[in-house]
Amino acid sequence: MNFTEVLLKKIQESKLKLFAIDDVYKLLGFKAGFDKRAVEAAMRELVRQDKLVFTKRGKFCLPDYSGAMKAVIMMTRGDNAFARPVSGGADVFVPERNLNGACQGDTVLVKVNRRTSKNKIKAKTNSNRNSFRAEEAEVIKILERGATKVVGLFVNENGSNLVIPDDTRFADSIFIQASDTLGAQHEFKVVVEITEYPSRIKMAQGRVIEVLGKAGSYKVSTLSIIRSFGLIEEFPEIVEKAAKELNVPVSEEDLKNRKDYRNMTVVTIDGEDARDFDDAITVEKRGEGFKLYVHIADVSHYVRENSVIDKEAFRRGTSVYFPDYVLPMLPVALSNGICSLNPNEDRLTLSVEMDFDSMGNIKNHSIQKGVIRSSRRMTYTSVQKMIDGDQNEIQKFPLEWKMLSSAVELAKLLLIRRDKAGELDFDLPEPKIVVDSEGKVVEIVKKPRGLADRLIEQFMVVTNEVVASHFSKMDVPFVYRVHEEPTMERIRSFKSFASGLGLVLHDSNGATPKEFQRILKSAKNQPYFTAVSKIMLRSMQKAKYAPENLGHFGLALKDYCHFTSPIRRYPDLFIHRMISYILEGKLGNSSINILASKADEASLQSSVTERNADEAERTVDDQKKAEFMADKIGEEYDGIVSGVNEAGLFVELENTVEGFIYKEYLPKDIYTYDESKFLLAGRRQIFRIGDAIRVKLAKVDVITRHIDFVLAENAQNSAKSGKNTVK
Repeated sequence: MNFTEVLLKKIQESKLKLFAIDDVYKLLGFKAGFDKRAVEAAMRELVRQDKLVFTKRGKFCLPDYSGAMKAVIMMTRGDNAFARPVSGGADVFVPERNLNGACQGDTVLVKVNRRTSKNKIKAKTNSNRNSFRAEEAEVIKILERGATKVVGLFVNENGSNLVIPDDTRFADSIFIQASDTLGAQHEFKVVVEITEYPSRIKMAQGRVIEVLGKAGSYKVSTLSIIRSFGLIEEFPEIVEKAAKELNVPVSEEDLKNRKDYRNMTVVTIDGEDARDFDDAITVEKRGEGFKLYVHIADVSHYVRENSVIDKEAFRRGTSVYFPDYVLPMLPVALSNGICSLNPNEDRLTLSVEMDFDSMGNIKNHSIQKGVIRSSRRMTYTSVQKMIDGDQNEIQKFPLEWKMLSSAVELAKLLLIRRDKAGELDFDLPEPKIVVDSEGKVVEIVKKPRGLADRLIEQFMVVTNEVVASHFSKMDVPFVYRVHEEPTMERIRSFKSFASGLGLVLHDSNGATPKEFQRILKSAKNQPYFTAVSKIMLRSMQKAKYAPENLGHFGLALKDYCHFTSPIRRYPDLFIHRMISYILEGKLGNSSINILASKADEASLQSSVTERNADEAERTVDDQKKAEFMADKIGEEYDGIVSGVNEAGLFVELENTVEGFIYKEYLPKDIYTYDESKFLLAGRRQIFRIGDAIRVKLAKVDVITRHIDFVLAENAQNSAKSGKNTVK
């Protein structure tokens, strides 16, 4: 053990918490002739290794000193912040005076003051619907800067060049030297590299590294969001070249040791605007039972481990879908070319064959390397018409309908099976945002979700379940899709909210999927169903990828993975690669440890990139909704109260656009916010989640994507008189 390690051990064993260098000398039993320089060098090395922290106040401490923890800074609009613990748990409040130079997104060490703050701190953001009584904390070290590049509006004011960040939580403005503008013009959107971070006495500084275009352009708005989330449009040239070299017709050599499904009626079913097809199906009626074939594009045949394409796919983690952009995980030569199950072309697959009895129970299964030739590219709209009995549509596809009629029978059985298991079907409306060639929103409607959509959903879910179960029993490196049980704290919070609506959660020591499902069914035909679904969803833990099989609470499944979309998700590609190794007999003892490590890496990276993509997609949707509503000021709409907090009401319109009514624009009253029941109660009126309400559009801020409503003058809403009892 060297001197640095000995010193750390002594500090860890001591009672030192916040200490100076002199305290360390005393700890070591300082004597004349003792080499102070050796101690100082060892202390510097421990700080460099993050095993000691040198605080802003010139003291040292261990990283876990007095509640110190690693966290990410989340700024509010009022220059204060919350620190979100990396290891999970409740956010802690960081007042501006305790930020010590930390900015939005920074990873920091914070020292928590266990004293509960006397003040209620409001997170003044559109997404934060509750107030928080938070513990107070202080940043003692910035470990990693969250923002090295910032997207914003370039302005020239009185001869000074400034960039106003789109995310104003980072800084009010960033100063740009005249030599660092990259030719940006007034009111252009730009990307800035930060050269000096803001503090209480000094503004941020940076240099322009990319000019995106004139602010106000619809496409520039989307591009700005893409940049702010660190997403990439273009593939490196070497990756594009490698993909094009792979995009060649299937050869006889490729067909070796593959099962031939080309004589079967195989179809893909997707939305009208789909460009890549990674799953195809066939269903056969077998006496009282069924045989389901699910064919998934064998991407692993083309994207070899550690190739330049594989490394780029790992970095991206997932495809990202916007109304006017798609950022694919794989180059188009693969995603729309040789890997896509295009009709009337030979394509390589990993195929799962499943036998079901008359009740929809799985009897047996097998996993094969295969080759298919899809006979038809079908759409949800067309298949739904056939399901609804449209004879014109059926006559267009007589052969396909004969097969699909059996598929419909099986899908109905699977829906019953999943319902009995306790699957949570939130059935939340998804917006379909239609844009023109310039990126301008033409209309926003709810996406239909008929039996055609659910048919494919059920077939993919059961396939993912079968594959996960198969490999869970084999105890090999794998990536599972897991959804852990909600915490007791979140269960209690949801239980309190549900009871305010007369919905009783019975389980006292936790909750099962069946119990949550019962609540959803009770709320099904009520005006507050969407709100109940959203709040229940928020009470759940986030689904993620993991190398351990932890089950899937929301689907009520013991085994689950993502296997069916390898063109657009990296975990699916990893699983395909594992299956191929096993089917080809290439999985030896020496490679299992390496693959186990890669399963860990793929799980973490895929979870991170998925969360980033989801947030980016939601942000672009909010941007498009704000742009769509911007020219409709003064128009009236019917909506539903979708959220409540101390400041007012969230209202969601039929087309899924959501806005806010500030409390001061409600009928004059003395309002009290009941956080446990999610309602705003006055003496004369009560506003609850689920209340029908008529509103007028008052203001749209396209930059912040914030929409303000006021009550329509002739509003007839279901807000109850204050004389009614608050349950």
